[in-house]
Amino acid sequence: MCFFHKTCGQPNGKTYAVASKSSRMKLSHVGIIVKDIAEGIKNHEALYGYKQLSDIVEDTTQKVRVVIMGHSENDPVKIELISPLGEDSPVTELLNKRQAIYHLCYEVTDIEEAKNKARKNGAIVISKPVKAPLFDDRKICFLFTKDHYVIELVESGYNH
Repeated sequence: MCFFHKTCGQPNGKTYAVASKSSRMKLSHVGIIVKDIAEGIKNHEALYGYKQLSDIVEDTTQKVRVVIMGHSENDPVKIELISPLGEDSPVTELLNKRQAIYHLCYEVTDIEEAKNKARKNGAIVISKPVKAPLFDDRKICFLFTKDHYVIELVESGYNH
């Protein structure tokens, strides 16, 4: 069966849940870890011509400093620069390993439904939904997929 059917039968006989129209995930941004947020902003302005589209926000829950970058507010997919607030930040170890690409973020209408659907498809919840100051206190959560990469879910309504 093809990818576009309600469920897809794979040669191994497994079936996977496919997002319904009401729970589709829209790619919002790519999270990139930088050592210093101000330096990261300058580098992305110089190299890509990006502009700073949000204030720099210190998220003490996530232990990071974050900012949204892009060419304009109308960019369909933006960049989120992320720098650690301290050595105990979850991104510090990744930064030390020189891993810069951190996550893909998807905007969803119902974060609980999207999280549960991802779990049913083998994703592991890294962090439960919490309010995020960068996104006007909309909830976010992080998951580790069966394909070994991190995704972030953010409640819809974010209009950067």
